[in-house]
Amino acid sequence: MGVAALAAAATAVCVSPAQAYGPTPGNLGCRLYFNDAGTGSSPTNWADSFGLTQTPATPSPGQTVTVTFTAAAGPNNGPVAINPGDVPIVVEAALGGSQSGPVTLQQTNYPAGPIPGNTPTGPITATGTYVAGATGAATLTVNRVILNNPIAKTYCSAAGDRDHKAAPVPTSIVESFTVFGGTVSVTSVTGQTVTGAARAGNVINYAVTGLAPSTALTATLRAADGTGTAEGSGTGTTDAAGAGTGTLTVPSGATTGARTVAVSDGTNTVSVPITILGSPGIAITPSGGGSGTVVTVTGTNWNPGSTVTIGGYKALTGAPPPPATSDPATTATAGATGGINATFTVTDSTTAYVGAQSGALFAISAWTGSADSCTAKTGSATTGNCTLSYNLSETVTAGNLSMARAPGTGNIPFSGVTVGGSVQTATGNLSTVTVTDHRGSTFGWSLVGTVTDFTGTPGGTIAKSNLSWTPACVDTAGATNAVTAVAGTPGTVDAATLCSAPTSATGTGGSFDASAGLTLSVPANQLAGTYAATLTLTLS
Repeated sequence: MGVAALAAAATAVCVSPAQAYGPTPGNLGCRLYFNDAGTGSSPTNWADSFGLTQTPATPSPGQTVTVTFTAAAGPNNGPVAINPGDVPIVVEAALGGSQSGPVTLQQTNYPAGPIPGNTPTGPITATGTYVAGATGAATLTVNRVILNNPIAKTYCSAAGDRDHKAAPVPTSIVESFTVFGGTVSVTSVTGQTVTGAARAGNVINYAVTGLAPSTALTATLRAADGTGTAEGSGTGTTDAAGAGTGTLTVPSGATTGARTVAVSDGTNTVSVPITILGSPGIAITPSGGGSGTVVTVTGTNWNPGSTVTIGGYKALTGAPPPPATSDPATTATAGATGGINATFTVTDSTTAYVGAQSGALFAISAWTGSADSCTAKTGSATTGNCTLSYNLSETVTAGNLSMARAPGTGNIPFSGVTVGGSVQTATGNLSTVTVTDHRGSTFGWSLVGTVTDFTGTPGGTIAKSNLSWTPACVDTAGATNAVTAVAGTPGTVDAATLCSAPTSATGTGGSFDASAGLTLSVPANQLAGTYAATLTLTLS
């Protein structure tokens, strides 16, 4: 198997704080070795884009640092195909400056897939760790990359190197960095008895060491990992030894929860954890009950170490806080994270809230008194009483507005007439139509008639205007009616009202019987025959 490699002809960029190397195009020189005594063969050039990074970029003494070496394409394989994992990668690096010792990076499963001959072997990502030592400027240099095939190893170092295996010339893949030993601590927080928590408006007092001497400092709040958008604008200064103090006021609307105070001298930043408290709150269990109910009260975002008073409160009638009830209050001490946990007994029937207060901080939770239990006498008391109330309910369902007639009354015969040269009158009767209003409402109703012309057989027509009636409308026998129905006006039938009932704010309804006497005026010389018309009653 033959694997070509590359020597980096790249320049590492060093700024303060330290930055990663690359990825930067470069070259490594490589040779293939079949045994330890060999001098190597098949010299090749590995041209690639190389990178070297470490996390954190600016470590502190004693901190474990993860180092990553990358190559974008990998070296070219020789003419023989290789299988996944045939060529583990070993990267030998060395620390310099304030640090010393070797650092070994590995990628054991390489290549990731089968590689045919004369083809790049694929991207490389080799990692390893070291523990940072003393403070100061330092370097991390890649000395050699080994393609560690157990049969034939390929050693790669600086381009132009001849003895890659026994005495390799280090590559120019070098990361410059600084081991930084500055510190920051919170010395006090106004309004708090602890140094690990603050809320909007509190002033955080801090102290630093190991920063740039005689320098102005800036301080902000950041995310728990030290990243994110800065909040607040604190200041401070250092002395000639790099030690100093400063302040940071927690701004209104600051992000709450786990945060850090980050202090910078313009070059390096040190940070310390702090909890930014939000608005205090409480939760109660249960949220309601009868007299004598024991309530568990929990809360968050109270000033750690502060005394919180818990009590009952009446309904709010003016500016908060609402007036207290007669129940004895209890107290709780907020824990290190601002939490509280206590019990409180509700006996006062005027309780609308259970609340907690500490100085200017106040929070309440709604309380619902129960009508299902009460305590008439407490303990050995000889006086006292309590009551239980019941709410009664009934549903009245609306019925219908309807009408009906007796079976067989749908045909109305008139008295016959004989043509005699003068106008004659035929009579008939509209039998009783019973209107029933069971809607249980305030609405009225009306019963209106319409009629067609009388059509004769074999011929002839009598106009509908010749039909008139005399309406009648009375209460149905035995009915209890809320209103009195009104009979229509005697006269022509068509579009006339037979019977109606008015609206009433106090309610309408009942059962009513409507009927009418009918009169048909037959013209003097009307054609003889049998005449028929349709009378329609509409209830609305």
